[in-house]
Amino acid sequence: MRDKTASKTFRAKKKLDHLLEAVLPGIYLPLYTMVTFTRIPYARAAKRARVQDFLVYTSSTLMVAILIGATFWFVGR
Repeated sequence: MRDKTASKTFRAKKKLDHLLEAVLPGIYLPLYTMVTFTRIPYARAAKRARVQDFLVYTSSTLMVAILIGATFWFVGR
């Protein structure tokens, strides 16, 4: 656990979690928040966290792909 929390990737994910929670209150909840501060059963919280992570990672990948494509399109003009 200690090694995981020292990871730059883990810390970046935590910062993104806090940002999304602030921007989308009540819609996006990190797993820790769901488990610690709500009465959502753990199984449902874990499933919701997996769905949220999938949506965040997919949309991030899509945005990066669009930016790379746009860069090549503008450079190729």
